[in-house]
Amino acid sequence: MKTLVWLEATVGDGALDELWSFLADYVDALAAGRVRTRLVHAGVDAGGIRTAPNRLLSDAVVLARAVEEESAGDMDAIVIGCWGAPTPSVRAAVSVPVTGLAEASVRALSTLSRRAAVVTVAESLTPVFADEIRELGGAPAFLARPVRAYAPDSTHRDVVRAVTDPTDLIGRFDAVARRAVDDGADAVVVGCGYLGAIFAAHGYTCVGGASDVPVIDPNRLALEHVLQLQRLADAGVTPTARGYVRPTGPRNHALRTVARSLLGTDATSPSQEGTPE
Repeated sequence: MKTLVWLEATVGDGALDELWSFLADYVDALAAGRVRTRLVHAGVDAGGIRTAPNRLLSDAVVLARAVEEESAGDMDAIVIGCWGAPTPSVRAAVSVPVTGLAEASVRALSTLSRRAAVVTVAESLTPVFADEIRELGGAPAFLARPVRAYAPDSTHRDVVRAVTDPTDLIGRFDAVARRAVDDGADAVVVGCGYLGAIFAAHGYTCVGGASDVPVIDPNRLALEHVLQLQRLADAGVTPTARGYVRPTGPRNHALRTVARSLLGTDATSPSQEGTPE
């Protein structure tokens, strides 16, 4: 059975083990026995993606971890489980199918929706995610204001509590989602991988008062997207050599040397593995 690495741009803080275990089990359930899943943390804290300097380093850490996971073997595909992700760079660096939450959401919603919106967890993330949507060519399928955030921002403690009781965060999210519907949204995507999983697991799947407007979990979209890419790869259809130029020779050696250096002398990362029954 093939192995899907679900790569989180996180350290894997032990204080959040309840969240990591939930997410690993949730992704495994989405896979439904089609692939073996393994949740992997990038393992280095670059300060998130809310400023350009931190985003640059965060992307580098994710790229480095992806390269190291491929070098270690036992990886047939990658989902970067974050909205802000260096998906094109990772795709060019490794030989397996790659997607991320933003890319998978834009690809799916461009077909399935006419006026989608994203609701995320912090106002500081709205320009970051709006840029991702535009860069992926998703603007025609999204509202003119494609990303909104609820307030107050959620904390990691809020998210861990929500694993068992998401009532408060659903309330914050739904208030903003209803306003997006008033602006014309016909679908609302959860702009956070953790909350997408939590909301879906607790049955929050449509906007309050608008049962015909789905609340969409980006994790499900990403898993289905990467499996589709895997089927295409099995049929010989892979990223184009001119579109995704792969480093070879000395460039590849330099990439892998710097990746290992960036991750530290021990480039292993905490992981949770889900094995389908």
